[in-house]
Order: sequence, then structure tokens, then C-alpha cells
Amino acid sequence: MTIETFDTIAAFKSIAAAHNAGLTALDVIKGQIEALRKAKVTFGKSKATCNYRIQCLDAYKVAFPGKSKKTLDNYVTALVAAVNDGVEFSFSASKGKAKTKGKAKATTEKDDTIFPLLAKLFSHEDFKATMAEIQKAYADDKGTLVAIVRDMLEADGYEITE
Repeated sequence: MTIETFDTIAAFKSIAAAHNAGLTALDVIKGQIEALRKAKVTFGKSKATCNYRIQCLDAYKVAFPGKSKKTLDNYVTALVAAVNDGVEFSFSASKGKAKTKGKAKATTEKDDTIFPLLAKLFSHEDFKATMAEIQKAYADDKGTLVAIVRDMLEADGYEITE
């Protein structure tokens, strides 16, 4: 009899790190989800009784220091649904259910672009003031748009990695 082992901790760390890396990591995450399914890993219903949930949450805590418990729990829940139920993993799936008015929009390929994020930013109350600040810095030759935005984010305490 052959016993096959699967390193779930390494898989969860890979998923959490890829998730933190951003949209380009979606293929890595989906590959690890498929590996978990192939290894017949099934999550239990509760962190109290499921070591896989505990391992996964620990990996997310390391990859996302400073994130709220609720956010980390949402990330784990999205992964559990993908592994256990075959639900398509997406970054937005890990954010819980949004409360919307009216009809829900159909998901399209353009949802995988940056434009949904820009549309959300555009409606933010500080958007116009922030854009004016960026435009002024650019006009004052403070750097490229990317460099100016990066400097603003880092000045506000965000760590930017590429």
C-alpha cells in the first residue's frame, strides 16, 4: 500500500502569498486549489474542529499582517468554497456579499481588468481632491504618475511591492 502525502501548510502559504501579490497570482492560487482537490483535502465546518482551516488562516495571517480578523476569515471562506464546493475562486469572492440595490450585473471578462477598481475609486468622496494633488505633483515635475502615486501611498504607510 502506497501512502501519498500532501504538504497542506506549504499549499496554504503559497495561496496566501499569491493572494497578497495581487491579480497576477490568480493562476498560482487556482493551481494550488486544484492540487488540494486532487489530494482530496476537504475543509471542515469550523476552525475549532478543522486543522486545515487553522493552517490556512495562519498562512493568511503571515501573508497579510495587520489585516482584520474578519477579512482573513473571508479569505479563508472563499478558499474553502473553492476547494470543497468547486466554486470559482476570485479576489472579490473573499470580500463577502455586497449589499446592492437593483439588478445584479452579469460578470464579464472586463471584470478582470483594473477598470472596476477605477470605477469604485471614481465614486469615492476624496477622488477628485486626490487626482488634483497627483496632477499638481505631475505638473510640478515631481516624477512619473506611477512614482507620484507610489510616493503618496508609501507616505500614508502602505508597503508597495512589485
